Amino acid sequence: MFKKKPVLEFSSRTSTTTSDTISPINIDLPSLALTAHTFSISRLLGEIGTSPPDGLSRSEAGRRLERYGEDMLKGQGGVSIWRVLVGQLANTLTVVLLAAMALSFGVQDFVEGGVIAAVVTLNTIVGFFQEYRAEQTMDSLRQLSSPTAMVIRNGESVTIPAKAVVPGDVVLLKAGDVVPADLRLVTVSNLEISEHLLTGESVPVVKTTEAFKRVDMDLPIGDRTNLCYSSTAVTKGRGTGIVIGTAMNTQIGRIAYAMSGKNIGKGEDQEPAPSVWSRANEWVMLRLGTPLQIKLSKLAYVLFLFACVLAIVLFAVARWRISNTVALYAIATAIAIIPESLVAVLTLTMAVGTRRMAKEHVIVRKLDALENLGGVTDICSDKTGTLTLGKMSVRKFWVAGNAGNTIDLTAEIYQDALEPTGIVRYEGSGAVLGTSSVREGVAQVVRAAALCNVATIHKNLKGEWKSTGDPTEVALQVFATKLQLGRPSLTSDALTPEAFSRPAMGEIVGETPKHTQFDEKSVDRVKFADQEVKAVRRFELKAEFPFSSELKKMTTIYLDKESKGQAICFTKGAIERILELSIFYVPDPQTSPTVTAPLTNGVRDTFLRKAEELASKGLRVISIGHRVLLASKVEGMTREEVEKDFVFLGLTGIFDPPRPETLGAVRACKKAGIIVHMLTGDHLTTARAIAESVEIISPDAPSSAVMTATEFDNLTDKEIDALPELPLVIARCAPETKVRMIYAGKRRGKHLSMSGDGVNDSPALKLAPVGIAMGLAGSDVAKDASDLVLTDDNFDSIRVAITEGRRLFLNIQRFILHLLSVNIAEVLLLILGLCFVDEDGVSVFPLSPIAVLWLNMITSAPPAFGLGMEVAPHDLMRNPPHSVRDGVSSWPIIIDNFAYGIVMGATSLASFVIVTYGANDGNLGRGCNVAARLEFCSTVFRARSTTFAAFIFQILLYAWELKSLDRSLFSLNPGVPFYKDLWANQVLFWAVLGGMISVILPIYVPGFSDRVFYQTTITWEWGIIIGLSLVFVTWCEMWKIARKTLYKRWSQANVADDAIVQETAVRG
Repeated sequence: MFKKKPVLEFSSRTSTTTSDTISPINIDLPSLALTAHTFSISRLLGEIGTSPPDGLSRSEAGRRLERYGEDMLKGQGGVSIWRVLVGQLANTLTVVLLAAMALSFGVQDFVEGGVIAAVVTLNTIVGFFQEYRAEQTMDSLRQLSSPTAMVIRNGESVTIPAKAVVPGDVVLLKAGDVVPADLRLVTVSNLEISEHLLTGESVPVVKTTEAFKRVDMDLPIGDRTNLCYSSTAVTKGRGTGIVIGTAMNTQIGRIAYAMSGKNIGKGEDQEPAPSVWSRANEWVMLRLGTPLQIKLSKLAYVLFLFACVLAIVLFAVARWRISNTVALYAIATAIAIIPESLVAVLTLTMAVGTRRMAKEHVIVRKLDALENLGGVTDICSDKTGTLTLGKMSVRKFWVAGNAGNTIDLTAEIYQDALEPTGIVRYEGSGAVLGTSSVREGVAQVVRAAALCNVATIHKNLKGEWKSTGDPTEVALQVFATKLQLGRPSLTSDALTPEAFSRPAMGEIVGETPKHTQFDEKSVDRVKFADQEVKAVRRFELKAEFPFSSELKKMTTIYLDKESKGQAICFTKGAIERILELSIFYVPDPQTSPTVTAPLTNGVRDTFLRKAEELASKGLRVISIGHRVLLASKVEGMTREEVEKDFVFLGLTGIFDPPRPETLGAVRACKKAGIIVHMLTGDHLTTARAIAESVEIISPDAPSSAVMTATEFDNLTDKEIDALPELPLVIARCAPETKVRMIYAGKRRGKHLSMSGDGVNDSPALKLAPVGIAMGLAGSDVAKDASDLVLTDDNFDSIRVAITEGRRLFLNIQRFILHLLSVNIAEVLLLILGLCFVDEDGVSVFPLSPIAVLWLNMITSAPPAFGLGMEVAPHDLMRNPPHSVRDGVSSWPIIIDNFAYGIVMGATSLASFVIVTYGANDGNLGRGCNVAARLEFCSTVFRARSTTFAAFIFQILLYAWELKSLDRSLFSLNPGVPFYKDLWANQVLFWAVLGGMISVILPIYVPGFSDRVFYQTTITWEWGIIIGLSLVFVTWCEMWKIARKTLYKRWSQANVADDAIVQETAVRG
C-alpha cells in the first residue's frame, strides 16, 4: 500500500466522507513538552500525529481528551461545598433559631426546642442544596464565557472551550487571546506574547519558529522562543502552534504541582492571603456576592440588631423580670423581624435568570450586571456582526484612474457568501469579466487585496466552504478567488515546505498493521483536486504589519520572484489613511497599469467623492495601494519607513446587510426609553446609511448626531456636555473614543452599556456600567473585562438581555416587598400583642414562636420564589429604565412595604380581637404561652388559630396581588381572564394553593396543633378569616389605585430634581 506510486488524486474533497486518524509515533505525548523546542516542525508533526492543514479528527480529539483529561489545573474552579455550608450556618436566621432552641431547652420546653432543632437542621439541609445547585448553575454558565481556543479539526477552524484542547491540536493565535496550552509554534507573524505570569518579565517576548539545537535542551523557558505557554497572553500579531502539553503537563501546571496545592489560576497573579477579618466577613456574606446580595445580607444583620433592641424593649416592659415567657416572646419577635429566606430566594432567582439568559445567547459573567441591566439608558453597539449579519461580500470593485479610465466592477452575491463563484460584470456595459482574461490593471489591485490579507477560505471534508479570519478580509479573499487570484495561487502557504512535505508520521489506525510505518522518502501525499500542487509561487511573504483599530490600516511586504531584487509592499485600510500614505496613482489602468502620476489634491478629492458614493449605498469602503521596494532594504524596516510613498490603486465596496431582527430591536429599545448609539470603524457615510436603515437616526437628524471619532475626540469635555445629546453615530471609532463616550454619559447621569471585541476595547468594557463582549469575534481579554458575553454577537441579544434584566429587577422588587411586608405585619402583631395580659399579668402571644417560624419559612418563602419566576409584563419594554441610584429599595417600595404590612398586621390582630373579645368574654386564661391547657386556654387557642389562618391566607393572596404593582389582580392583562394569568406562573400558583392546604396541619392535627403551636380547631371562625382576607385584598386594590397618582407626582418631582442636578453638573 505504501509503495512509491504516482500522486493520488481525488475529484474533490467531497468525495471523502471520513478522515483517517494517524496515531503518533511517540505515545507518551506529554513528554514532548520537555524537548519540543529542539524538534524540527516535520519531526514534531510525526511524533505527535497531526497535520496543520487538517488538524486532528474529531474522533481522535475525543480519544485524546478521554486519555489526557481536560485542560484544567487540578483543584481549579468549581463551587466550594464548605463555603456554601458555612454560609448556611452563619446567617442571621440560624443564629436566632439556635438562640431560641437553647432558650427553649433551658426552660425545659423540650417540644418547642425539639421542633426548632428540627427546623434548623431542615432549613440548613434544604438551604444548602438549593444554594449549592444555584451556585453550580451559575458556575457552569460562567464557564461558557471562559477562555476559548480556535483550533483546526477535520480541516476547518472551530472555536472550542480552552479546557477541551488536547495534545496534537493545531491552535490559531491572534492578539488578545489567552494561550490555552503549551504550544510549539509552527508559524508566526509579528507574534509577541506576554510571559509575565511565568517569568516576571514585563516586556512581551518576540516569538520564532526555528528549532534549537540538542545542546539547548535545558534552555530556560523564557528563552525558548519557539514555544508559548498556557495562560500567557498574545499582545501582538498572530501565529499557529501545536499543543505539546495540557493541564498539569504545562509549565504553569508544573509550578502549581511544585507549590503543593497553592492556587495558581489561569492568567492571574497570586494575591496575598486574606486576613482573618476578611475571611469572617466572607463567611457571613458581607463581602461575597453581588452588591445587592451584600446589601441584603447587611440588611438582615441590621434587622437582627433591631430585633435585639426590641428584645430589650420587651424586657423593659416586663420591668426586667425576665421569665421564660418573656424570653420566648422576645425570641418570637426576633424571628418575626428577620426575612429569613430573602438571600436564598434572591440567589435562586438569579440562578434561574442567568440560565434563562444563556438560552437567549447571553452569558452572565458578573452577577452585578443583572442588577444593572434594567437601568440601562443608552446602548453603545458595534456595527459589524452585531447590528449587521457579519456575512460580507464584495459588491463593488473600483480601479482608480483618470476620468473615463476607471474600471467599475460589480459582483453578483449569492446566499453562501463564502463560495468563490459568481459572475463579475463591468459596470455600464454589463459585460462579464472572464477569469482567464483579467487585465493587469484589475489584476494588480485584486492581488493587493488577496496578499494584504491573512484570511483563508477552503472546503471541508463535507464539501462546505469554511473560512478563518476577519469577515472583511474573507470577503476580499472570496472575490480574489472568484478571479483565480486568491492567496494560495499567488504565494505558498505560510508554513514552511518542511512542515507540509509529508503527513504526520505514524500508523493509520484501523487500516494497517501496527508495525507498518510511513517511509518519508517513498511516500507521496494524497492530493485533492481543490488543493494546488506545491509549486514555486511568485510572491514570498517577508513582513506583516497587522491591522489595528487605531491605525485603521494593514501592510504586508512580499518578495517578487518574477522581478529579481524587487519587493512589493501592499496596504489596505480606511480611505483617508491610505490617501495619507499615497503620493502616486495610475492614470490609465486599462492600457498602462504600470505608469504612475503624482496624486494631486484634485485627484484626491475625486477619489474621496467615489468613496462617499459607495458608502452612501451602505457599503463598507476599503482602499488599496502598493509600493515597490528594493529587496535588499526590506530586512529591518520599521512600519513608519514602510508605510509611505504608496501608489493608490482603488476601492472596494463590501456589503454587510443589517440583521433582519435589528430594526425591530432598535424600535423596541426606543419604546423602552433606551437610546441606541452606533460606534463603528466604518466610513462616516457608510455608518450613516446603515444607521438610517435600522432607524438609529432619522434622515433629518442634526449634524451633531453623526460624528467621526476625530471630531468627537477634538471636543473638550465642556463642549461635549454642551451638546443637546450625545452623538448617535460615531464613525472611524477608536477604543479611546469609547472611553470618552462612557465618561460623557456618566456626567449626564446616563447608565450606558458598551460592546466591544478587541484587546483595546477592554478598558471601555471594564469602565462601562455594563460591558458586553462578543463571543464569536471577541478576544479573551475583552471577554475577561466584560460583564456579559453574547454567544451570537447579535444586537437583538442585547435587547433580550435588557428585557431579562428589567424582569429580574421587577421580580426582585416583588419578592422583597412580599417578604418585608410580612415581617412588618408580624412585628406589628407581636408588639401590639403585649397589650393582651392574662390573669397572671403576663402578655399573651397572638402567635406562638413556632407559628411565626411557620409563617416565615413554610408560608412566605415559596410564594416569594414564585414571584421571582414571574414572566415579563406586556408593557415592560414600554416603560423608561429604572433608577440605578435608588436600586430595588426605592422610596415607593419602602412606602409600599409599610402600606401593605401595617394593614396585614392590623387585620390579623383584628381576627385575634374579634374571637377573644367579640365572640367570647375576653378571658385570656393562665399560662397559655407554654402549656396546652384547653380547659383554661380554649379562647386563646381558637383566637391564635384564627389569627394564624388569616395571616396565612393574606400572605398567599398578597403574593398574587404582587403579580403587578399597579394593575388590579382581576385585570392583569387587558382582555385576558385573571384566572389564566394566575395559572400562567405555575410555581406561584401551586405555592399559594399548597400554602392554603398546609393550614390544616397546625390547626387540625391533634398533638401537633395544641402541644407545638398552642392552637386548636376552629369552625365558624373561618367566616372571620375569609372576611378579613377580603378586606386586605380590597385594601391592596385601593392602594394600587392611590399609588399611581402619588408616585406619578413623586416621579415628576424626581425628574425635575435630576434635571437640575444634571444641568448643574454640566455647567460645573
